[in-house]
Amino acid sequence: MINKNIVIQWQQANMPENPLVYQDLEEMQELALHNAESEQEAVKLVMLAIRSAAKNGATSTLSVQRRLEKWINAGATTAAKVGDYEKQSQQLQQPRSRFGQPLRNESAIEKFTPEQIAEQSKRLAKEDGFDDPEEWAKATMEKFRELRATRAERMADKSNRGLTSSGKRVVTRF
Repeated sequence: MINKNIVIQWQQANMPENPLVYQDLEEMQELALHNAESEQEAVKLVMLAIRSAAKNGATSTLSVQRRLEKWINAGATTAAKVGDYEKQSQQLQQPRSRFGQPLRNESAIEKFTPEQIAEQSKRLAKEDGFDDPEEWAKATMEKFRELRATRAERMADKSNRGLTSSGKRVVTRF
């Protein structure tokens, strides 16, 4: 005899009703009873399968039965184990890009401390031959100002040599 909670769950999910549906539901209940730890857990498993199928837009007993069989084959014999199984399966599914390769997630933006910035400035100053990072910063800014002031001149010079602003050759049309 089919449990009334299963029938109520089926009706709440707006699934189609006919005499064959109730036979299928009874068979699913028997399958769950045979594999679950208790009768109450078996009813919960069938109800969860109905909810899951309805949530994903299914309208047949076959989809409910497939979900139930999938959980039983995975060893989920209680409602709590079904929840754990579904969580784990969601975590295992990684987003895929072209050709089935997993996407590489970008790392978080690092926030540098003032000490790390000062250390890097000292290292870069030494690489450029300066003892004091402040002198190095002033010289670098002066070089940037010089480059900015002579930019138009340098760009005009490149066009005379047949190069674009990025340094590539200009394609001449004939």
